[in-house]
Order: sequence, then C-alpha cells, then structure tokens
Amino acid sequence: MRAGRLNCRRGQTMIEFAMVIPIVALLFMGIFDFSRFFYTQLTLQHAIHEATRFAVTGGALDDAQGNTLTRAESIKSVITREATALNLDVDQLIVDPADGGGPSEIVTVTGNFQFQFVTPGVSTFFPSGKYDFTVATSMKNEPFLGGQ
Repeated sequence: MRAGRLNCRRGQTMIEFAMVIPIVALLFMGIFDFSRFFYTQLTLQHAIHEATRFAVTGGALDDAQGNTLTRAESIKSVITREATALNLDVDQLIVDPADGGGPSEIVTVTGNFQFQFVTPGVSTFFPSGKYDFTVATSMKNEPFLGGQ
C-alpha cells in the first residue's frame, strides 16, 4: 500500500513541475530581455555623451585610409566606436549644427533608436512590438581655432 502512494506522489510532483516551469522560464526570459534593454539604453547614452564630448573639441578623426573625416562624420564614428556591440544605423544619428558648429556654439548630438523585445507577451505592450527612444546630449563647443 505504501508503494502505491509513493508512485502517486511522484506523478503529482511531475505535474506540478510541468505547470510551474513555463512560468519560471518566461520570468527569466523577461528579466533577460529587460536587462538587455537597459544595457542598450545605457550604452547608447554613453556613446552619445562621448561623441558630444569629442565634438566640443573641434577635432576630426582619420578614416582607415588616413583621410581626414568631416567633423560630423568624426562624431558619428565616435558613436559607432563606443557602441560597437549594438550595430547602429548611422543614418539615425543627428548632429546639430550639421557641421558640428563653430567655436563657442552649442552642439547637440541626437540618436533615435528602436529596441525589439523577444520575450513572448512583452512586445504586445508596445506599438508594433518595438520600443522607440531618443538619446540626446548638448554641450557648448570649446573656443577652438579654425572651426571646420
């Protein structure tokens, strides 16, 4: 009689486990997805901030062939360098003024981005399943010489 009750309990435990594991898996997927979102947002904020800090110096970078880039291209290059893991679309980056501005002017670097959630059910809370957000930083250019 004891063996019958033991087998009954073993089956009950297996059914309870089968009922709970999808909920636990969905919870872990949600935690992973929101962690990925916050990582993306913080990385982009850092990249935009660093690009704006570069912009205020009035400097320009060289490309792979040694040619000097324009200030706007240099600023966008800093963003992509700082956020290499995110595979950014450079066309979504805005530098205002477009040439990076002259000495003592305000320069604003803005990026518009979309984040795609992968956890089932989470994307239904956002239009088209994606979250759009904007990151922007403004700083005053240093009094550099020969503004390009």
